[in-house]
Amino acid sequence: MNAKKLEPNSEYEKYDSDGDGVVSDAELATTERLQELELLHDKADSQKQMAWVAMISMCVFAILPIMPFVPESRLSTLSSLSDMLFLSQAGVVGLYFGATAFMSRNGKQ
Repeated sequence: MNAKKLEPNSEYEKYDSDGDGVVSDAELATTERLQELELLHDKADSQKQMAWVAMISMCVFAILPIMPFVPESRLSTLSSLSDMLFLSQAGVVGLYFGATAFMSRNGKQ
């Protein structure tokens, strides 16, 4: 059986991990798995960043009413907005931590 060889400067040349000029099924499977892991890592990083932004925005919004540049007339508007903001941001943070805990526990079984 003839081995499948790569053309010079082929776009699939990066998948040839052992450098023999032949991309085997095992090399393709390994590359595919590495790409999946990279995507999962990027997704986890994005989720972590969203959780941090949500936590920081909750802290900033909690400190905002005591700042001297916020007039007292605006405090009632801020208080009506704060309920929904804290609920939604806490939902984002809680979902992140819950999903992280579930995935780590699910992976161990």
